[in-house]
Amino acid sequence: MYLTSVFVVFLSIFGAYHLNMLSTSPNMQLATTTSTSFMTTPRLRILTQNMFMRPPLIKNNKSDWKDARLDYFIEHILPNYDVVCLQEMFEFASSRRSRLFAAAEKLGFAYYVASERQYVWSAAIDGGLVILSRFPIVAHESLVYRRGMGPDWIPKKGVEYAKIAAQMEGAEATYVHVFTTHTQASYGEVVITQPDVKRRLAQLFEFHEFMERVLPAHRDSGEPVVLTGDFNVDSRNHVLTDPKIAYERDVEDGVQTSDEGAGMMSVLQGHGIDPQLLGPDNKDTFKGKTIIELHDTLRERLGYHPVTFGNIMVDSDGTVRPRETVLTTHQDNMVMHSIDYVMWHNPDADLQKHRIVAKIVDVGVTPNFTPGQQFTQISDHYGVSAEIHFSTEQK
Repeated sequence: MYLTSVFVVFLSIFGAYHLNMLSTSPNMQLATTTSTSFMTTPRLRILTQNMFMRPPLIKNNKSDWKDARLDYFIEHILPNYDVVCLQEMFEFASSRRSRLFAAAEKLGFAYYVASERQYVWSAAIDGGLVILSRFPIVAHESLVYRRGMGPDWIPKKGVEYAKIAAQMEGAEATYVHVFTTHTQASYGEVVITQPDVKRRLAQLFEFHEFMERVLPAHRDSGEPVVLTGDFNVDSRNHVLTDPKIAYERDVEDGVQTSDEGAGMMSVLQGHGIDPQLLGPDNKDTFKGKTIIELHDTLRERLGYHPVTFGNIMVDSDGTVRPRETVLTTHQDNMVMHSIDYVMWHNPDADLQKHRIVAKIVDVGVTPNFTPGQQFTQISDHYGVSAEIHFSTEQK
């Protein structure tokens, strides 16, 4: 079934390619030596959002409302943030990414990095990743994962990294190191021993190795690191804790962490996993050379793994319905997954050379509902937002 899906999707993309064959946009706009964008308040507002903005001719239901959703995002959501990390913002066979960059620049996002453009002869499409910033991006690196499985063989998924200058006018600068990623997806019920789970964890190990290389090259002590994206790892354990309630609740039933969720954090930090987690024949431990302390900010701040995909609604009479049906496939309705994240690394915050201390003070799920539209939310995923505050400690 996967091969058939890949073949049909790729033919659709090939047929749509003529729509913008001559339309190109650079995949980055970095700071120059004369860039002077300063923060007006000592805070940085960050959003990560899977945009569900796939190439033309691909849709789940009647329509994906791609152009209308992008317009709504630009007008109502984008202005509220300083750094925006997007997944599934594909450039292939479409001018939407170029339109986003142009509109974002008018709103003050003068800097961006994105997945590299691909062509038909690449036998792939771009990875769909974008980082937009109001403040100078002074360094950038990319990672392309080993090719995915099934439909995920088509996009060149990976990681985008941006080093962003966070500076108040007249003050010393510090830097925020932002990563965004999109990993191998699972289609249908997820069993931890299935091949796509192992591929996903292998990609997360590639992400860890990427950080092992990038952070020593670009980061000084005390500079915060933020990992964002659609990790496609469901950290919820889906155990009903109240036998009197027949449906899964967001808060009460989201406290326990799944085996894959725990494995994700262990692999990303470099601890690796027990190879038997993925089955008796697996030998891979995905253990890194160095340990990188990471915090799952949603779980630590909220006390549970919040739903970010396939949520439910419960009517007053107890009827349970899918929260979103316009964009989401029928098989994904009400799956109650927690797969979108903001992670934090700054174990040496008090060692920043100018004594500028960065703390993440607010984090939460941002559904980005769209009242009055023909679609009920900006994507089939919820977003996750966070706010970083900067303060100067006195000597």
